[in-house]
Amino acid sequence: SGLHHDYHDNLYFVLKGKKKFRLFDPSEAENMYTRGELLKVHPNGRINYTGEETTAYGADLKSDEAAKASRRKISAEKMLEAAEREVEQGVEGAEDRLELAERAMDEALDAILDA
Repeated sequence: SGLHHDYHDNLYFVLKGKKKFRLFDPSEAENMYTRGELLKVHPNGRINYTGEETTAYGADLKSDEAAKASRRKISAEKMLEAAEREVEQGVEGAEDRLELAERAMDEALDAILDA
């Protein structure tokens, strides 16, 4: 195959014959003929081109933000449930924890809408 870059780690098996690999350091990307205008080279070697920015592992930035927001919501739900139980049980300081949990839930829901 011609000079190219892969998007993820690879495992290569040669079933017959031999294969020669010529590897280049990601820092050399700007010295090569790439298929587009370089925007960023991630530490793992993932190349981003203008108009096609991704995370280092290849996920779309918006989908990555949505996944993070979803995890925040799950965490906030657990916090809220625990705080509500503590309020019902009359645990000291539970009202403050409930207020913090409600704030965390609001922020998580806002993050989901923004993603």
